[in-house]
Amino acid sequence: MKTRSIALVVMLALIAIGASLFAYQSADAKGPKPKPIDFTLTNTDDKKVKLADYRGKVVVIDVWATWCGYCVRETPDLIAVQEEATKNKQKLQLIGISVDEDKEAVKEFVEKHGVNYPILYAEKDAMKQLGEVYGYPTKFILNEKGVIVDTIVGAVDKATLKKRLAKYLK
Repeated sequence: MKTRSIALVVMLALIAIGASLFAYQSADAKGPKPKPIDFTLTNTDDKKVKLADYRGKVVVIDVWATWCGYCVRETPDLIAVQEEATKNKQKLQLIGISVDEDKEAVKEFVEKHGVNYPILYAEKDAMKQLGEVYGYPTKFILNEKGVIVDTIVGAVDKATLKKRLAKYLK
């Protein structure tokens, strides 16, 4: 019985040492550089919008829906962030991607709320490039090269979003 306990402790110690060596090696390994994402989606005016056209700017992609209460509540703050960025000539662009099936509801929402940034309709290929969306709204922050550098799941207020963006808007 005592021999089993000692063997178990030794085995657990070896597993812990192996895991820490793997973590150390993984942290030092230089993997492939993340690639910029790019897709073309249709906006509420039925025009094609290419994400690559926003290279050189920090882009916030907001995945949302008109039926999502949190999405609706944060819309005024997103409008304000885009308005301030434009006014202050910041290299920032918000883009909404609606997962709604009812495109007319999206158009009505945009008009009613005075959304001042492009709203695009989601398509599978584009959503795959963004990665997992665990809830609505979800924001993906892309650096000036078009690489995802941050993700925010859930609604945020204006101050929180601006704080998260500050390090990318140098």
